[in-house]
Amino acid sequence: MKGAIFVTMHELKELKRKRKLTNAQISRLSGVPQGTVNKIFSGETKAPRYQTLQAIADVLEHCNSYQPYDASIEAVIRESTNAYAYSKDGTRTLEDYYSLPDDVRAELIDGTFHYMGAPTSMHQIILGELHIAFYTYIKLRRGPCRVFLSPFDVRLNKDNKTMVQPDLFILCDKSKLDFKCLNGAPDLVVEIVSHGSIKLDYVKKLDKYMEAGVKEYWIVDPLKKIITVYYFQDADVTNRENEGTFAEGDRFFQIYTFSDKIPVQIYDQELEIDFSLIQEAIDEFAK
Repeated sequence: MKGAIFVTMHELKELKRKRKLTNAQISRLSGVPQGTVNKIFSGETKAPRYQTLQAIADVLEHCNSYQPYDASIEAVIRESTNAYAYSKDGTRTLEDYYSLPDDVRAELIDGTFHYMGAPTSMHQIILGELHIAFYTYIKLRRGPCRVFLSPFDVRLNKDNKTMVQPDLFILCDKSKLDFKCLNGAPDLVVEIVSHGSIKLDYVKKLDKYMEAGVKEYWIVDPLKKIITVYYFQDADVTNRENEGTFAEGDRFFQIYTFSDKIPVQIYDQELEIDFSLIQEAIDEFAK
């Protein structure tokens, strides 16, 4: 009967009661986040993913001969079940990514999961205003580019170890799209920094976007009120006599404030994003 999914939640709950396992123990043995286990058994999650139920069912099944629960048998159970997430950092793949529960948001970078919290109101205001500005310009220009908002999967290097969800990106080559995700690099990426994403946005993603071939990368920091714009594929930027242009190895970047107009390099600076208007939107919401 290994691998069978129990038909009803009543059966799962009854088996859990007989095995005398807590939600925390089920989470630890299956690899399913405890918050997800809690929601499943409380009924808050109405339709869990197949892989999630499979992992929980496997643990409950293999605990059959170990009653009451004994922490010493954890290793035995881990080895004998289809563990939902029992792989070390750096070893996770797209198969693990697609097996995540519906209520868990994460990015996969070089085989490691980076979990994402809910966005703040300021994050959403900035994202909404940026989307309007980019969308309006692209719509009027009638060009091939499109603007996308998170959550949307981007398989940056077309490998099996990385899948990111930029807050906003612009894509001009629609051949990179399939029904699941974008395969390859967008032309421009915007990430809005949160407290927990500072290192990821400024270091890890910076390297990944550059390596993948992103042309322009904006890091918007609402707390510091600055926008750092990196140019990865703009040969002319080195020749511009702009006081605010800095070099960092092969990267060139400029730092702006929330009172500046930022030229978009992929559109030859024809488009400018006025961040003072975005600041006004933030201030209006705060009233």
